[in-house]
Amino acid sequence: MSNIAVIGGGASGMICSIFASKNNYVTLFCNDDKVGKKLLVTGNGRCNLTNLKNFDVAYNTDILKYLKKFNQNQTIKFFESIGLVTYFDEEGRVYPLSNTAKSVIEVLVNNLNKNKVDIKQNEEVLFIENVDDKFKITTSVKNYVYDKIVIAVGSNDKFLKQLNIKYNNFSPSLVSLKTKEDTHSLAGLRLSNVEVSLELKNKKIKENGEVLFKDKGLSGICIFNLSAYLARQKNYNAKICIDLIPSLNKEDLTKLLRDRLNYNFINAKEFMQGIFNEKINNYILKMCKIKNEENITKKHIDLLTNVIKSLPFNVLGYYENSQVKSGGVSLNDLTESLQYKHNKNLYFTGEIIDVDGLCGGYNLQWAWTSGKIVGENL
Repeated sequence: MSNIAVIGGGASGMICSIFASKNNYVTLFCNDDKVGKKLLVTGNGRCNLTNLKNFDVAYNTDILKYLKKFNQNQTIKFFESIGLVTYFDEEGRVYPLSNTAKSVIEVLVNNLNKNKVDIKQNEEVLFIENVDDKFKITTSVKNYVYDKIVIAVGSNDKFLKQLNIKYNNFSPSLVSLKTKEDTHSLAGLRLSNVEVSLELKNKKIKENGEVLFKDKGLSGICIFNLSAYLARQKNYNAKICIDLIPSLNKEDLTKLLRDRLNYNFINAKEFMQGIFNEKINNYILKMCKIKNEENITKKHIDLLTNVIKSLPFNVLGYYENSQVKSGGVSLNDLTESLQYKHNKNLYFTGEIIDVDGLCGGYNLQWAWTSGKIVGENL
């Protein structure tokens, strides 16, 4: 049995410690006063554990060979085996039946304790040094020596720099986006059932769902997912368009608007009432340079159609507090057991590896998959 240190008390660090402790002495280091704190905010506090759909397009790179070792169905079975009851919604997102992330943390901590993992909370790892095929770890409390270590610290690159490990720079992913356009008049407005598209390297990427407007920017799951593509190219300058009525093509929308000319609306404001709410109506008219008190005529119809089907926003950057970061240690530098190719006693799990997914439980699935793979190979 080896003496193992797992650095990082998040999702991948916890599940790695559980599996590693079956054949080793395991110490789990956590900066916080409790392990799993980051899980508390996932899925709006409900903890979106994984997803049953769309794994072929969810990630920035092909991780099929890793998912074959521990996929979403095996994840659900694992959590059931340690006491968690789950359910899934119409989008395939899997949640604890309790609808609280605390339940996920509780069953993981119970299992860590049963497996006699030494959990060192509120003990920050300050420095790691590779000495004579072992690792000397300096913490805020004392020094330790371990046979092997697992780095599971999310996007914190401190230890990568200390150990001179090559990695791809981190970029915030799954973030709200700042726009050139002033959206203060739309702040707080949620639009459901819209289609958002991003032009990227002569390829159009589309997302359907909900958009939330901020004072000067866009948010919501659709925007988060599109931000992931921008993060991967390390460039957030782009143009995003929102189709406000994706259920109608341009021809059908034009007909709908032309038919409204027969309703004897007294002005543009009244013409738009009954289509969208007042905030977005005013914004559309402003984009079309139509005053509220003007009469809508045939010459306005094509202009309205184009704006409604492709409301443009120019992205200038992102808001802080990203859910995930793109970048990290390349899978090319790791074995299939996620062991560092240049040091047989060093392993990586979770976000520190250059694997990032879209919203919907995919990033947590990578945490479970990578953590389990490393844990059972130690």
